Amino acid sequence: MNAAFEKLMQHMDERNVHYLTNAEKRSIWADFRGEVGNYRILALIETDDSMFQVIGGAPIRVPEGARPAVAETIARANFGLKAGKFEMDVDNGDVRFQVSQLLTSEGLEDEVIGRLMGLTMSMLDLYLPAVLSVIYGNELPKDAIRCVEAGFVGPGESSQGDGPTPGG
Repeated sequence: MNAAFEKLMQHMDERNVHYLTNAEKRSIWADFRGEVGNYRILALIETDDSMFQVIGGAPIRVPEGARPAVAETIARANFGLKAGKFEMDVDNGDVRFQVSQLLTSEGLEDEVIGRLMGLTMSMLDLYLPAVLSVIYGNELPKDAIRCVEAGFVGPGESSQGDGPTPGG
């Protein structure tokens, strides 16, 4: 078995996270409750690319008529992101956030696992309200993104609210 995959499972076991594995694909699936929604997180080890990936999504499916507006929303959310990206499958309407990191010679470390999984959850919590307001509130993508980003406060800054912070 791959050492990085073993480390990933050990990390989850030490934190009492219930997960499902696919040893052949060196991946785990786990469900987490965020501030805004419940998310399914997939973490996988790509040995061909020596890469650790985390992909997270909410159990929503964008209706076909809303997909062009949500695609614009996602493009606006992605602009300026320093780590990770949002994606939407235009055929079925699934939306997800994906982030990855190359594995080093030291292998996979707890800090990397926690950081990438935390970033995925934070970004979903931050931007899911914009996606939902475009789908169900008929809000313009530009306004939806401006609204959620106006509530964002970076690490070390103070805020009136206690919303999620990317990477925090």
